Amino acid sequence: MAEPDLRRIITIGAPMSPDPVRLAELMAEAIAANWFSNGGALHMQLEQALTRREAASDAASLTSSGTMALMLALGLGNLPLGSEVITTPLSFAATAQAIAWSGLRPVFADVDAEMLTLCPRAVQAAITPRTSAILPVHFLGVPCDVAAMAEIAKQHGLWLVYDAAHAFDVSFGGQPLGHYGDAAAFSLHATKILHTGEGGYVVTRRGQAQAFRRMRNFGLEAGKPVGMGLNGKLSELQAALGLTLLPDLASELQARAALRRSYDAALGGIPGLRLHATRAEASDSLGYYALRLAPDLRARLHVALAESRIIARDHFPILCGQGTPWPDASIVTAEGGPALAPSLGAQVLCLPMHGRVTASDVKRIAVVVRSVMQ
Repeated sequence: MAEPDLRRIITIGAPMSPDPVRLAELMAEAIAANWFSNGGALHMQLEQALTRREAASDAASLTSSGTMALMLALGLGNLPLGSEVITTPLSFAATAQAIAWSGLRPVFADVDAEMLTLCPRAVQAAITPRTSAILPVHFLGVPCDVAAMAEIAKQHGLWLVYDAAHAFDVSFGGQPLGHYGDAAAFSLHATKILHTGEGGYVVTRRGQAQAFRRMRNFGLEAGKPVGMGLNGKLSELQAALGLTLLPDLASELQARAALRRSYDAALGGIPGLRLHATRAEASDSLGYYALRLAPDLRARLHVALAESRIIARDHFPILCGQGTPWPDASIVTAEGGPALAPSLGAQVLCLPMHGRVTASDVKRIAVVVRSVMQ
Protein backbone atom coordinates (compact mmCIF):
# COMPACT_ATOMS: atom_id res chain seq x y z
CA MET A 1 0.00 0.00 0.00
CA ALA A 2 1.27 3.46 -0.91
CA GLU A 3 2.21 5.79 1.93
CA PRO A 4 -0.53 8.29 2.80
CA ASP A 5 -0.37 11.78 1.29
CA LEU A 6 -0.46 13.82 4.49
CA ARG A 7 -1.11 17.07 2.61
CA ARG A 8 -4.35 15.98 0.97
CA ILE A 9 -7.58 17.13 2.60
CA ILE A 10 -9.99 14.24 3.16
CA THR A 11 -13.49 15.71 3.20
CA ILE A 12 -16.44 14.34 5.14
CA GLY A 13 -18.39 14.05 1.89
CA ALA A 14 -17.87 14.44 -1.85
CA PRO A 15 -20.83 14.66 -4.24
CA MET A 16 -20.86 12.40 -7.25
CA SER A 17 -19.84 14.57 -10.20
CA PRO A 18 -21.73 14.26 -13.49
CA ASP A 19 -20.11 13.49 -16.79
CA PRO A 20 -20.35 16.92 -18.47
CA VAL A 21 -21.01 15.53 -21.94
CA ARG A 22 -23.79 13.26 -20.70
CA LEU A 23 -25.32 16.11 -18.68
CA ALA A 24 -25.18 18.49 -21.64
CA GLU A 25 -26.93 15.95 -23.86
CA LEU A 26 -29.79 15.55 -21.39
CA MET A 27 -30.13 19.26 -20.82
CA ALA A 28 -30.21 19.72 -24.58
CA GLU A 29 -33.31 17.49 -24.65
CA ALA A 30 -35.08 19.82 -22.24
CA ILE A 31 -34.00 22.85 -24.25
CA ALA A 32 -35.14 21.29 -27.52
CA ALA A 33 -38.52 20.48 -25.96
CA ASN A 34 -38.67 23.96 -24.38
CA TRP A 35 -39.98 22.19 -21.26
CA PHE A 36 -38.20 23.00 -17.98
CA SER A 37 -40.65 22.05 -15.22
CA ASN A 38 -44.14 20.63 -14.60
CA GLY A 39 -43.29 16.95 -15.11
CA GLY A 40 -41.33 16.89 -18.34
CA ALA A 41 -39.72 13.85 -19.95
CA LEU A 42 -36.57 13.93 -17.81
CA HIS A 43 -38.57 14.27 -14.61
CA MET A 44 -40.67 11.26 -15.63
CA GLN A 45 -37.58 9.18 -16.43
CA LEU A 46 -35.94 9.86 -13.08
CA GLU A 47 -39.18 9.23 -11.18
CA GLN A 48 -39.59 5.91 -12.95
CA ALA A 49 -35.97 4.95 -12.28
CA LEU A 50 -36.41 5.64 -8.56
CA THR A 51 -39.69 3.73 -8.50
CA ARG A 52 -37.94 0.67 -9.96
CA ARG A 53 -35.66 0.67 -6.90
CA GLU A 54 -38.65 0.33 -4.57
CA ALA A 55 -41.00 -2.54 -3.75
CA ALA A 56 -43.42 -3.55 -6.50
CA SER A 57 -46.39 -2.10 -4.60
CA ASP A 58 -44.77 1.30 -4.15
CA ALA A 59 -44.08 4.44 -6.17
CA ALA A 60 -41.53 7.25 -5.87
CA SER A 61 -42.61 10.86 -6.46
CA LEU A 62 -40.03 13.59 -6.93
CA THR A 63 -40.04 16.82 -4.92
CA SER A 64 -38.05 20.04 -4.92
CA SER A 65 -36.15 19.17 -1.70
CA GLY A 66 -35.97 16.65 1.11
CA THR A 67 -37.68 19.13 3.43
CA MET A 68 -40.51 19.53 0.93
CA ALA A 69 -40.72 15.74 0.75
CA LEU A 70 -41.31 15.64 4.51
CA MET A 71 -43.92 18.40 4.41
CA LEU A 72 -45.83 16.80 1.55
CA ALA A 73 -45.65 13.35 3.19
CA LEU A 74 -47.21 14.87 6.31
CA GLY A 75 -49.75 16.73 4.18
CA LEU A 76 -50.85 13.51 2.54
CA GLY A 77 -52.18 12.45 5.94
CA ASN A 78 -54.58 15.41 6.08
CA LEU A 79 -53.61 16.06 9.70
CA PRO A 80 -55.51 18.60 11.84
CA LEU A 81 -53.72 21.95 12.08
CA GLY A 82 -52.03 22.36 15.42
CA SER A 83 -52.00 18.65 16.18
CA GLU A 84 -48.91 16.92 17.55
CA VAL A 85 -46.35 14.89 15.64
CA ILE A 86 -43.99 12.74 17.69
CA THR A 87 -40.42 12.75 16.42
CA THR A 88 -36.82 12.33 17.54
CA PRO A 89 -34.64 15.13 18.95
CA LEU A 90 -31.58 13.50 17.35
CA SER A 91 -31.71 14.43 13.67
CA PHE A 92 -30.99 17.20 11.19
CA ALA A 93 -32.97 20.41 11.76
CA ALA A 94 -35.27 19.80 8.77
CA THR A 95 -37.10 16.97 10.54
CA ALA A 96 -38.72 19.18 13.16
CA GLN A 97 -38.85 22.25 10.94
CA ALA A 98 -40.95 20.40 8.37
CA ILE A 99 -43.46 19.58 11.10
CA ALA A 100 -43.67 23.20 12.23
CA TRP A 101 -43.94 24.64 8.70
CA SER A 102 -46.84 22.23 8.13
CA GLY A 103 -48.78 23.91 10.92
CA LEU A 104 -48.18 21.03 13.32
CA ARG A 105 -46.42 20.79 16.67
CA PRO A 106 -43.32 18.63 17.10
CA VAL A 107 -43.22 16.54 20.27
CA PHE A 108 -39.81 15.04 21.01
CA ALA A 109 -39.45 11.49 22.31
CA ASP A 110 -36.24 9.79 23.39
CA VAL A 111 -34.05 7.45 21.36
CA ASP A 112 -32.99 3.85 21.78
CA ALA A 113 -29.58 3.52 23.45
CA GLU A 114 -28.25 0.99 20.93
CA MET A 115 -29.58 2.11 17.54
CA LEU A 116 -30.06 5.87 18.29
CA THR A 117 -33.42 5.74 16.51
CA LEU A 118 -36.76 6.76 18.02
CA CYS A 119 -37.63 4.59 21.04
CA PRO A 120 -41.08 2.93 20.67
CA ARG A 121 -41.67 2.99 24.44
CA ALA A 122 -40.94 6.72 24.54
CA VAL A 123 -43.35 7.22 21.63
CA GLN A 124 -46.07 5.43 23.58
CA ALA A 125 -45.41 7.71 26.55
CA ALA A 126 -45.62 10.81 24.34
CA ILE A 127 -49.04 10.08 22.83
CA THR A 128 -51.85 12.43 23.86
CA PRO A 129 -55.35 13.07 22.50
CA ARG A 130 -53.73 15.76 20.31
CA THR A 131 -51.30 13.34 18.60
CA SER A 132 -51.96 12.84 14.90
CA ALA A 133 -48.72 11.35 13.52
CA ILE A 134 -45.33 9.81 14.21
CA LEU A 135 -42.23 10.95 12.27
CA PRO A 136 -39.29 8.64 13.09
CA VAL A 137 -35.88 9.05 11.45
CA HIS A 138 -33.71 6.25 10.06
CA PHE A 139 -30.81 7.99 11.80
CA LEU A 140 -27.39 7.49 10.18
CA GLY A 141 -29.05 5.01 7.83
CA VAL A 142 -30.01 2.62 10.64
CA PRO A 143 -33.64 1.47 10.26
CA CYS A 144 -36.09 2.29 13.02
CA ASP A 145 -37.99 -0.46 14.79
CA VAL A 146 -40.51 -0.43 11.96
CA ALA A 147 -42.64 -3.27 13.37
CA ALA A 148 -43.11 -1.50 16.70
CA MET A 149 -43.83 1.84 15.03
CA ALA A 150 -46.42 0.25 12.74
CA GLU A 151 -48.15 -1.39 15.70
CA ILE A 152 -48.26 1.88 17.67
CA ALA A 153 -49.59 3.79 14.67
CA LYS A 154 -52.28 1.19 14.05
CA GLN A 155 -53.28 1.01 17.71
CA HIS A 156 -53.77 4.78 17.98
CA GLY A 157 -54.87 5.58 14.42
CA LEU A 158 -51.80 7.72 13.69
CA TRP A 159 -50.24 8.71 10.36
CA LEU A 160 -46.72 7.23 10.08
CA VAL A 161 -44.11 9.04 8.00
CA TYR A 162 -40.42 8.09 7.97
CA ASP A 163 -37.62 10.58 7.46
CA ALA A 164 -35.34 8.43 5.31
CA ALA A 165 -32.93 11.19 4.25
CA HIS A 166 -30.01 9.20 5.71
CA ALA A 167 -31.08 5.88 4.30
CA PHE A 168 -30.83 5.81 0.50
CA ASP A 169 -30.41 2.21 -0.77
CA VAL A 170 -30.92 0.71 2.69
CA SER A 171 -33.19 -2.31 3.01
CA PHE A 172 -34.70 -4.09 5.98
CA GLY A 173 -36.15 -7.58 6.07
CA GLY A 174 -35.58 -7.86 2.33
CA GLN A 175 -37.64 -4.74 1.54
CA PRO A 176 -36.42 -1.24 0.62
CA LEU A 177 -36.93 1.13 3.56
CA GLY A 178 -39.36 3.20 1.51
CA HIS A 179 -41.86 0.37 1.87
CA TYR A 180 -42.46 1.02 5.57
CA GLY A 181 -44.96 3.46 7.03
CA ASP A 182 -47.64 5.43 5.19
CA ALA A 183 -44.90 7.39 3.40
CA ALA A 184 -41.11 7.74 3.49
CA ALA A 185 -39.28 10.96 2.58
CA PHE A 186 -35.84 10.87 0.95
CA SER A 187 -33.37 13.62 0.11
CA LEU A 188 -31.59 14.19 -3.20
CA HIS A 189 -29.43 17.01 -1.83
CA ALA A 190 -25.85 17.21 -3.08
CA THR A 191 -24.62 15.68 0.20
CA LYS A 192 -26.51 12.44 -0.49
CA ILE A 193 -25.32 9.38 -2.41
CA LEU A 194 -27.56 10.03 -5.41
CA HIS A 195 -28.41 13.69 -5.85
CA THR A 196 -29.99 16.30 -8.08
CA GLY A 197 -28.15 19.22 -6.46
CA GLU A 198 -31.31 20.04 -4.54
CA GLY A 199 -34.28 17.71 -4.48
CA GLY A 200 -36.04 14.84 -2.81
CA TYR A 201 -38.72 12.20 -3.27
CA VAL A 202 -41.44 10.43 -1.33
CA VAL A 203 -42.26 6.74 -1.50
CA THR A 204 -45.93 5.84 -1.05
CA ARG A 205 -48.15 2.97 -2.05
CA ARG A 206 -48.97 3.17 -5.77
CA GLY A 207 -52.61 3.96 -5.04
CA GLN A 208 -51.56 7.15 -3.20
CA ALA A 209 -49.14 8.43 -5.83
CA GLN A 210 -51.70 10.36 -7.87
CA ALA A 211 -52.98 12.25 -4.82
CA PHE A 212 -49.42 13.00 -3.73
CA ARG A 213 -48.37 14.26 -7.16
CA ARG A 214 -51.47 16.45 -7.35
CA MET A 215 -50.60 17.97 -3.97
CA ARG A 216 -47.03 18.84 -5.02
CA ASN A 217 -48.54 20.77 -7.98
CA PHE A 218 -50.84 23.21 -6.15
CA GLY A 219 -53.58 20.57 -5.72
CA LEU A 220 -54.47 20.87 -9.40
CA GLU A 221 -56.45 18.31 -11.37
CA ALA A 222 -56.90 19.13 -15.08
CA GLY A 223 -55.84 22.69 -14.28
CA LYS A 224 -58.39 23.15 -11.49
CA PRO A 225 -57.58 23.27 -7.73
CA VAL A 226 -59.43 20.29 -6.28
CA GLY A 227 -57.49 20.10 -3.03
CA MET A 228 -54.79 21.75 -0.96
CA GLY A 229 -51.31 21.83 -2.45
CA LEU A 230 -48.21 23.89 -3.03
CA ASN A 231 -45.30 24.09 -5.44
CA GLY A 232 -43.09 21.13 -4.60
CA LYS A 233 -41.96 20.07 -8.07
CA LEU A 234 -38.48 19.16 -9.29
CA SER A 235 -37.25 20.92 -12.44
CA GLU A 236 -36.08 19.28 -15.64
CA LEU A 237 -32.53 20.56 -15.13
CA GLN A 238 -32.36 18.96 -11.69
CA ALA A 239 -33.76 15.73 -13.12
CA ALA A 240 -31.08 15.85 -15.83
CA LEU A 241 -28.40 15.90 -13.15
CA GLY A 242 -29.90 12.89 -11.38
CA LEU A 243 -30.25 10.94 -14.61
CA THR A 244 -26.65 11.78 -15.54
CA LEU A 245 -25.42 10.29 -12.27
CA LEU A 246 -27.51 7.10 -12.40
CA PRO A 247 -25.07 5.11 -14.59
CA ASP A 248 -22.31 5.78 -12.04
CA LEU A 249 -24.41 4.92 -8.98
CA ALA A 250 -23.54 1.21 -8.82
CA SER A 251 -19.79 1.88 -8.75
CA GLU A 252 -20.22 4.55 -6.08
CA LEU A 253 -22.21 2.15 -3.91
CA GLN A 254 -19.59 -0.56 -4.42
CA ALA A 255 -16.80 1.84 -3.45
CA ARG A 256 -18.65 2.87 -0.29
CA ALA A 257 -19.32 -0.74 0.67
CA ALA A 258 -15.62 -1.51 0.27
CA LEU A 259 -14.75 1.57 2.32
CA ARG A 260 -17.01 0.41 5.15
CA ARG A 261 -15.23 -2.95 5.18
CA SER A 262 -11.85 -1.19 5.24
CA TYR A 263 -12.89 0.99 8.16
CA ASP A 264 -14.20 -2.04 10.03
CA ALA A 265 -10.88 -3.85 9.57
CA ALA A 266 -8.75 -0.82 10.45
CA LEU A 267 -10.72 0.41 13.47
CA GLY A 268 -12.31 -2.68 14.97
CA GLY A 269 -11.21 -3.77 18.43
CA ILE A 270 -9.78 -0.42 19.60
CA PRO A 271 -10.50 -0.07 23.35
CA GLY A 272 -13.00 2.69 24.09
CA LEU A 273 -14.16 2.93 20.48
CA ARG A 274 -17.45 1.54 19.23
CA LEU A 275 -18.28 1.14 15.54
CA HIS A 276 -21.95 2.09 15.26
CA ALA A 277 -23.73 -0.99 13.93
CA THR A 278 -27.05 -1.38 12.17
CA ARG A 279 -30.13 -3.35 13.12
CA ALA A 280 -30.34 -7.08 12.45
CA GLU A 281 -31.88 -7.89 9.03
CA ALA A 282 -30.84 -4.47 7.67
CA SER A 283 -28.33 -3.73 4.94
CA ASP A 284 -25.44 -1.44 5.86
CA SER A 285 -25.74 2.31 5.62
CA LEU A 286 -23.54 3.57 2.79
CA GLY A 287 -24.22 7.23 3.53
CA TYR A 288 -22.56 7.40 6.96
CA TYR A 289 -19.80 5.69 8.90
CA ALA A 290 -20.22 6.57 12.56
CA LEU A 291 -17.99 6.03 15.56
CA ARG A 292 -19.22 6.20 19.14
CA LEU A 293 -16.91 7.19 21.96
CA ALA A 294 -16.90 9.19 25.17
CA PRO A 295 -17.71 12.88 24.50
CA ASP A 296 -14.32 14.15 25.74
CA LEU A 297 -12.49 11.66 23.52
CA ARG A 298 -14.77 12.53 20.62
CA ALA A 299 -13.83 16.18 20.95
CA ARG A 300 -10.12 15.32 21.04
CA LEU A 301 -10.41 13.01 18.05
CA HIS A 302 -12.38 15.55 16.04
CA VAL A 303 -9.65 18.15 16.58
CA ALA A 304 -6.84 15.68 15.93
CA LEU A 305 -8.42 14.62 12.63
CA ALA A 306 -8.88 18.25 11.59
CA GLU A 307 -5.24 19.01 12.41
CA SER A 308 -4.35 16.12 10.09
CA ARG A 309 -6.53 17.62 7.31
CA ILE A 310 -9.28 15.02 7.80
CA ILE A 311 -12.75 16.52 8.05
CA ALA A 312 -15.14 14.56 10.25
CA ARG A 313 -18.64 15.49 11.44
CA ASP A 314 -18.82 15.65 15.19
CA HIS A 315 -22.52 15.88 15.99
CA PHE A 316 -26.17 16.36 15.19
CA PRO A 317 -27.34 19.04 17.67
CA ILE A 318 -30.38 18.15 19.79
CA LEU A 319 -33.40 19.85 18.19
CA CYS A 320 -35.07 21.13 21.37
CA GLY A 321 -33.96 23.03 24.43
CA GLN A 322 -32.07 26.26 24.98
CA GLY A 323 -30.80 27.91 21.81
CA THR A 324 -33.21 26.02 19.51
CA PRO A 325 -36.58 26.98 17.96
CA TRP A 326 -38.20 24.91 20.74
CA PRO A 327 -36.42 26.18 23.89
CA ASP A 328 -39.18 25.05 26.26
CA ALA A 329 -39.73 21.61 24.78
CA SER A 330 -38.63 18.61 26.82
CA ILE A 331 -37.83 15.09 25.63
CA VAL A 332 -40.40 12.48 26.62
CA THR A 333 -38.80 9.33 27.98
CA ALA A 334 -40.12 5.82 28.43
CA GLU A 335 -39.73 5.71 32.20
CA GLY A 336 -39.80 9.43 33.01
CA GLY A 337 -36.09 9.71 33.87
CA PRO A 338 -33.41 11.81 32.15
CA ALA A 339 -33.40 11.66 28.36
CA LEU A 340 -30.68 9.61 26.68
CA ALA A 341 -30.57 11.55 23.39
CA PRO A 342 -28.33 14.46 24.50
CA SER A 343 -25.60 12.25 25.95
CA LEU A 344 -25.83 9.67 23.17
CA GLY A 345 -25.70 12.30 20.45
CA ALA A 346 -22.51 13.63 22.03
CA GLN A 347 -20.85 10.26 21.38
CA VAL A 348 -21.22 10.29 17.59
CA LEU A 349 -18.42 11.12 15.18
CA CYS A 350 -18.92 10.50 11.45
CA LEU A 351 -15.88 9.74 9.31
CA PRO A 352 -15.44 10.61 5.62
CA MET A 353 -17.74 8.31 3.66
CA HIS A 354 -17.62 8.53 -0.14
CA GLY A 355 -16.09 6.86 -3.16
CA ARG A 356 -13.03 9.13 -3.26
CA VAL A 357 -11.67 7.91 0.08
CA THR A 358 -8.75 5.63 -0.73
CA ALA A 359 -7.10 2.74 1.09
CA SER A 360 -4.22 5.09 1.84
CA ASP A 361 -6.69 7.57 3.35
CA VAL A 362 -8.10 4.87 5.61
CA LYS A 363 -4.61 4.07 6.83
CA ARG A 364 -4.01 7.74 7.56
CA ILE A 365 -7.31 8.07 9.43
CA ALA A 366 -6.63 4.92 11.47
CA VAL A 367 -3.26 6.27 12.60
CA VAL A 368 -4.92 9.38 14.01
CA VAL A 369 -7.73 7.42 15.66
CA ARG A 370 -5.35 5.00 17.34
CA SER A 371 -3.09 7.80 18.55
CA VAL A 372 -6.01 9.52 20.31
CA MET A 373 -7.50 6.31 21.73
CA GLN A 374 -4.24 5.06 23.28
